[in-house]
Amino acid sequence: MSHPHHDLFENRRQFQLERMILFSDAVFAIAITLLVIELKVPEMEQGESVGHALIRSNFIFGILGLLLSFGVIGQFWTNHHRLFGYVTNYDGSLLWLNLHMLFWIVLMPFSSALNSRYGNNDMVWMIYSFNMFMIGISIYFLWRYITNPKRNLSEIAHNEGQRRMARARSFLISCIFLSGALLALLPKPYSWSARMVFGLIFPVISILKRRYAQKNNPAH
Repeated sequence: MSHPHHDLFENRRQFQLERMILFSDAVFAIAITLLVIELKVPEMEQGESVGHALIRSNFIFGILGLLLSFGVIGQFWTNHHRLFGYVTNYDGSLLWLNLHMLFWIVLMPFSSALNSRYGNNDMVWMIYSFNMFMIGISIYFLWRYITNPKRNLSEIAHNEGQRRMARARSFLISCIFLSGALLALLPKPYSWSARMVFGLIFPVISILKRRYAQKNNPAH
């Protein structure tokens, strides 16, 4: 026999959870759209070619900055999307942890614009990297929170393999972004290594996946 009041309560909680997810998606969408605002159409001088005007205005660096930040925010969104795909319940702390992460997301258009204009400045790169580190570490804390078995908030809370994999991936990616910020403190030319360290993200994720796949399938 169904219990109308209980069903109504469950439906309301599900609706509130969906509101949080939809709000988060909207913030990601706005942040990723605002990245393109810094791409200014250059003023062409008389007799100047389009190509020369684009080169003179450093348009190529703006495009590269857009691609980098678009890819980074997109990666964070897929991680967030994966995380909330497991969430079955919520509480007030989860709301605030999610808002904390979104705060650093909305700063990305600013730090990305700063980096596009002055990316050769080590302090600017440190600010940019620190912004991404804060997004990464806030997602790590979200993973830790929703996969805590005591909170009963997700489907994978009692799956140790998935829980450890999700936490390790978020934590290691955060460490890579933090290393980008710290390496920018080195004197030139060593500080340029801060720009290269982000290339470690995909190899690290690949190694991590293989490691946990071997643990879950020891016979192979």
